Amino acid sequence: MTVTGPATGSPYPPKSFLLCSPDHFDVTFEINPWMTTERRPDRDKSWLEWNALVAGLRSAGATVHHFPSLPGLSDMVFPTDVGVVTAKRFVRARFRHPERSNEAEHGAAWLLEHGFTEIPWPDDPALYLEGGDVVRFGDVLLCGTGPRTSPAAAEHLSRVLGVEVVAVPIVDPRFYHLDMSFCPLDDRRALYAPAVWDVEGQRAVEKLVPEPLIISVDEALTFSANSVVVGRTVVMPACPPRIRTTLEDWGFTVLLSPVEEFLKAGGGIRCMALDLDLLGRA
Repeated sequence: MTVTGPATGSPYPPKSFLLCSPDHFDVTFEINPWMTTERRPDRDKSWLEWNALVAGLRSAGATVHHFPSLPGLSDMVFPTDVGVVTAKRFVRARFRHPERSNEAEHGAAWLLEHGFTEIPWPDDPALYLEGGDVVRFGDVLLCGTGPRTSPAAAEHLSRVLGVEVVAVPIVDPRFYHLDMSFCPLDDRRALYAPAVWDVEGQRAVEKLVPEPLIISVDEALTFSANSVVVGRTVVMPACPPRIRTTLEDWGFTVLLSPVEEFLKAGGGIRCMALDLDLLGRA
């Protein structure tokens, strides 16, 4: 199903996202520091938060596609992880944890049914890649490596997409995907928490981003970096006051869309909204 955002007259090209509804969302296993089966999400609250996010993305001018989650795949509500999509092509995820491996098949099926072409992987089972580790900044892709994505997979992504990929090794297990600590705002600015990366990653990002909004680990723990940008609107699950002030000084509008139930599984707004043209100009 597709919900199309309104015509806004914005000079920015439209953004399209794929979301997965929380029909079967739950915390039934523990594969990251946020998850505990003793603190499970409330289904009714999850639906309210999810519907509010769809409405918020639409109000910002985005097009929203969505498909239902399936029984036994409680993390399907985080479709960003199922692959890297750009220019009607995609690289399917290879999940490190078997609990999530079947999600890639269903995400790929939706993409294939909607006219996207899959880029095959080489026959190497040691490669693993999750879409939450891949973020665009300008003409470059940043790729978090370590907890969920192998360095060799980042190199493969560069080859098949024909784009520079900068590896950012992650050392803090609470921020197991790069999109939990790095949010691009435009081609000059990004919000990020360098303390969760190793020194190599910190130096690489410092060289790449001319105007950084550096945030603390405590600020990142609010999932403020796990946000999406539609034109000049930053759709965020939370926004500490200092971050809001800087964003507004830079001319961005902050649109809060709390997703507290989804945070119980370790996922925020960017995890929930797969960008259907990652390298498209936003």
